[in-house]
This record gives sequence, C-alpha cells and structure tokens, in this order.
Amino acid sequence: MESHVESELAHVFVNFSKRTIKIVDDEGYDKTVNWKWDQEGSRGFSETVSDIEDILDPDMITYCFAVQ
Repeated sequence: MESHVESELAHVFVNFSKRTIKIVDDEGYDKTVNWKWDQEGSRGFSETVSDIEDILDPDMITYCFAVQ
C-alpha cells in the first residue's frame, strides 16, 4: 500500500531586491521562484505578490527589501 503524505505551506518570503518568492512547507522544504528583470517579469511578480497577500495570513509572509 502506498502512503501519501501531504505537506502544508508554512511560510513565504518575498524578496523585492532579488524579485524572488521563496515558499517553505511545514517539513522545511523550500522552492524559490524567480522573475525576469523586464516589464513582463515586473508585472508577473507584482500580481503574484498581490495574490499571495489576498490568500495568506499576513503572519505567514516575510518581506525582504535589501540584499546584504
């Protein structure tokens, strides 16, 4: 019998300086999504950030504004 374990979204990191979104699940696995540095990438990134803000609890989102 095959066991299927589903993970749940734990946190999202939005990095405006790198135009990336890092998605972390409750098991600690993560996936980073990058957008291109052009007009299309800017629109897509903005729309995605807006959608995330509409869907998720604000406590699940961390915003990063600078690269160290």
